[in-house]
Amino acid sequence: MNLRRSTGAAVPTLSPARVGATALAAWALTLSCGTAFGGTLQPAAFLPVSASVVRVEVERVQGGLGIGSGVTVAPEIIVTNCHVTRDATAIRISGAGRVWEVTGEYAQGTRDVCFLHVPEWNGRAVALSEREPEIGEPVAAIGFTGGTGRSLQFGQVRALHPFDGAAIVETDAAFTSGASGGGLFDAQGALVALLTFRSLESGGSYYALPVGWIRDRIPVAQQWSDVQPLYDAAAFWQRDRVTLPYFMRAASLLAQRRWSELIDLTDVWARANPGEAEPFRLRGKAFQETHRDESAVEAFSEALRLDPGDATSWYGLGLAYATLGDAVSSREAQAKLSGMDGALAAALRSAIEQLRDTR
Repeated sequence: MNLRRSTGAAVPTLSPARVGATALAAWALTLSCGTAFGGTLQPAAFLPVSASVVRVEVERVQGGLGIGSGVTVAPEIIVTNCHVTRDATAIRISGAGRVWEVTGEYAQGTRDVCFLHVPEWNGRAVALSEREPEIGEPVAAIGFTGGTGRSLQFGQVRALHPFDGAAIVETDAAFTSGASGGGLFDAQGALVALLTFRSLESGGSYYALPVGWIRDRIPVAQQWSDVQPLYDAAAFWQRDRVTLPYFMRAASLLAQRRWSELIDLTDVWARANPGEAEPFRLRGKAFQETHRDESAVEAFSEALRLDPGDATSWYGLGLAYATLGDAVSSREAQAKLSGMDGALAAALRSAIEQLRDTR
């Protein structure tokens, strides 16, 4: 079994699809590593599950061979990204030292989730997590990096972005060309998400599709279609900039430090999705960067009303109060954060000390 750990070298844009104008970046405060998860993931623990991750080979209508990855999710069924198979006239998988023919496909093009029927494949199906991962949770990314051997990269969940009934998982577990359609696994080896695309503007941000989109849609016999090009399979993350999900548009503005535009966008976002904390958290960040700390307090407070466990917003709130000179409220925010995330609490204390030194 050729399972190797990635070196974490510079990562090219995912292939065969390219992110292009949908470049993303993450707010640095979402780098919180969390304190609720102990121990270190070990490569040997993922040897069994790695055998269920296969290489997907696509004969493309325009000629040439496209390469991606896939995960065994049920007997004879592989899941991958539709952007891997979009141009396919024929598909094969390679695993267990052999090549296997794909006889049918079931596509959810907008979501970028495609199931492949491989009748002769007897690989073991992975466990599908029944829950969303948590921010700070350790995860392992397994896929055919560069289209060659399987690679393994460890990281943590950086953020969860609500979208279409579930949450897109943002992680710093690196994956590269050929790994599209590979698996993101938790410490128990259960699939939590499907490796899909990465940021161009922030090299440490990688995005994976929620396991709920897979677990709830595994096809039955009558749903299989013949393998053919999927001309109408443009994924949600490949749309024009103005029609991208809010979290993607916001990430691009954040990376470019276009604070006024970010404030305007989060206002629209919050009205369109009133139960989401993320637009208020980003709004608070934009207000802080433009020295509007009273407005930042209001935004972070609203984010915490919607999601009291959001450590990132407690960080922002504590810093905003300190900037305003409200030491009591700042200490209260620090105390809340200390009980959630010791590393981020230490970062907040350091930021407040630096603030005092500049006054």
